[in-house]
Amino acid sequence: MSDEEMIDRILQGEKSLLDPLIDKYYQEVFRFCYYRTGSEQTAYDCTQDTFLRMLRFMDSYVETHKFKSYLLHIALNVCRDYYRANPPPTVSLAEDSSEQYDGGAQFTGQFPYSEENDAKKSAYERLENSWVIQKCLLRLPEFQREVIILHFYYGYKVREIAKITDVSLSAAKSRLKQGLGKLRKFFQEEGIYEEI
Repeated sequence: MSDEEMIDRILQGEKSLLDPLIDKYYQEVFRFCYYRTGSEQTAYDCTQDTFLRMLRFMDSYVETHKFKSYLLHIALNVCRDYYRANPPPTVSLAEDSSEQYDGGAQFTGQFPYSEENDAKKSAYERLENSWVIQKCLLRLPEFQREVIILHFYYGYKVREIAKITDVSLSAAKSRLKQGLGKLRKFFQEEGIYEEI
């Protein structure tokens, strides 16, 4: 059954379809919130809030694009609201790398590595690089971090990112380009020379 059919039936009173709809997208929304916040607990909280808002506003949903994009748009706003209420601490890359990163669970996503280069690295190097990548992402302004996560981790095209983030196409392109430029610089400072 398509998302549109499920939503139509839910709006007509078949509340039993809510669980399958939520189950279908729960991991995607959680993963987005996790990449966005860097904290497992915060990601759980933001994921719960995302689905609560979805339920509250489901009757106003209009099929203009994919339902997953609609949910990620809600998740994006939930994460933004969370950070307005709880500004994240500043992360300095100049700190001793032996100190534990206290921003939550460690980053485990596959940032744009070439598979050949990644296979050559030891497990320790990959873990160390993922920690540094998370710190580099957290150094980016929120609006640039969002487009990079949506583009590299979710595979959205810039036009789709513009819709999800409620900005113009040119703004989304600019944010992606500037964010990647900053990441390249941060990666070079940290000795990670991945092609992005």
